[in-house]
Amino acid sequence: MPHQVHERKFGRTTDQRLGMLRNLTVSVLRYERVKTTEAKAKEIRRFVDRMINLGKDGTLSARRRALAWLPEKELVEKLFTDLPERYPDRRSGYLRMTRVGHRVGDAAPVVQLELVPSAQEERKVKDAAEEEAQPRRRLPFRRGGAKKEGAEAPQQRKKAAASKGKEG
Repeated sequence: MPHQVHERKFGRTTDQRLGMLRNLTVSVLRYERVKTTEAKAKEIRRFVDRMINLGKDGTLSARRRALAWLPEKELVEKLFTDLPERYPDRRSGYLRMTRVGHRVGDAAPVVQLELVPSAQEERKVKDAAEEEAQPRRRLPFRRGGAKKEGAEAPQQRKKAAASKGKEG
């Protein structure tokens, strides 16, 4: 009886399952946003956290372990240069799961899996939202529609008529 085995099998053999998890890990790290089923997303969190922590470790053995799991050298380079700078004080929880809906074919719950923005990126988004939320200065309401070109305002017409009357 297998005790303390906490992994989903997805109805696949071990090789197929590991290949699927490896491909999803690559997709999340490359595109930083992926739509997948909820079960796969929950399972992939462990692998993405592990890879980013290897990148934050930065040692040669960590780089070799990352290369053993990730097939692309460019992705490992991104993992060891960009992502540690992005998450200097975070130790886990690099992914955000947002429920999107259900898949059409089998009604499986679908989530959007994305890398959490860094603290600096969150501040930029928050500042932009606050700036947009401030009330804008509104123009006064004008009755009678838009002013046509060449048309004078009624007060200006009265003044012009009065001045013509004095002249003539």
